[in-house]
Amino acid sequence: MPSGHPTQAAEMNKDVVRRFYEAVLRVPGGPDFAAIKDLADEQEVELNWGHPDSGIHRGAAIAPARHRMHQLTGLDFAAIRIDELIAEGPNRVVVVATNSGTDIHGNPWTMTVLELVDVENGRIARKRSFYQDAALLRDISLEREAALAQTAGPH
Repeated sequence: MPSGHPTQAAEMNKDVVRRFYEAVLRVPGGPDFAAIKDLADEQEVELNWGHPDSGIHRGAAIAPARHRMHQLTGLDFAAIRIDELIAEGPNRVVVVATNSGTDIHGNPWTMTVLELVDVENGRIARKRSFYQDAALLRDISLEREAALAQTAGPH
């Protein structure tokens, strides 16, 4: 199919992904969990951020892994920007986003994130995220993790 003439399925998938991110990033009021549940049935997520918790997470392991990544990297949800949604094939939408956060010293970071989002039967089934600077996120995460371990003290 020539570029510039997306199929109806591709446009429908972009709409699912667009509405999903609108629900996740809703301001004010925070995430719209009912809409998120209607739009996503994530079976698999790959977090490619360089930390030991990177990798493929399935089912019930997805939310804790994603939450841990957000916590350790100091991600600022209010600063997430969806820059572009690209879809030409029948099932995949590429999300180009800009994420930002701070390290434990308050130093800001900003980077491009690409997500390959697979949509099946009108719902998000799988995501793979690729970070512009996974090594930076790994370093920020390991430093924050070490600081958290020190404040927790001996067990």
